[in-house]
Amino acid sequence: KRGFWMSAYEITNEIFRLFDPSFDCGYYTKLKGRRGDEKGLALNRPSQPAVRVPWLQAMAFCKWLSGRTGLRFSLPTEAQWEYACRAGSDKPLFFGDTNADFSSWANLGDRAYAKLKVVSGGIEHLDPQGRALCDIRYEDKFPVTAPVGSFAPNAWGLYDMHGNAAEWTLSLYKPYPYVEEDGRNNPEAQGNRVVRGGSFYDRPKRARCALRIDYKPWFRIFNVGFRVVCEEPDRSKY
Repeated sequence: KRGFWMSAYEITNEIFRLFDPSFDCGYYTKLKGRRGDEKGLALNRPSQPAVRVPWLQAMAFCKWLSGRTGLRFSLPTEAQWEYACRAGSDKPLFFGDTNADFSSWANLGDRAYAKLKVVSGGIEHLDPQGRALCDIRYEDKFPVTAPVGSFAPNAWGLYDMHGNAAEWTLSLYKPYPYVEEDGRNNPEAQGNRVVRGGSFYDRPKRARCALRIDYKPWFRIFNVGFRVVCEEPDRSKY
């Protein structure tokens, strides 16, 4: 088997708009109680990761990019994603355990997120559910998605493998043990697809290297984006 390259960053709004100029992932509004004239916090700035991208559209982006470059791009399989995320580490997070100070490594549910305010009955107040979702011991300074590369990379130079935006993988959500040849990485197969890595919305334990969740491939999720892998070219042809 040949190796693969992985994008160092999550695909940004700026890059995704080269594929779809009309793309706009909008804003993050925590609760329905916000006043109608409040848009919430922007998710659509150029250097933020593109979220609310369905798996099907992420795969279409990979096909478009392959056509533009002559290389073979795809979403990473679960195995590729976890291998790249760990970068040789056997810890729950590549930088340590789930109690480690993540503020320089990852944009996760933190004190900055817990400070977000909601409006209900014309009164502005802190959202107690937000505090429940967060590890308020630490603050990474970004309540929602940060510009990609704002935090330190793992040992292999990959940024935001934990947090910021959770990431689609190629793989179907099938039971472990992981078997490469059981059809789970067939892009034509029907079924939910695996998301990895956690997001700004998640506590560290929800962003562990091994944690897997799943969504339907047409879902647009406020905290899910993607990165791509490229199959290493066959150098014997050159």
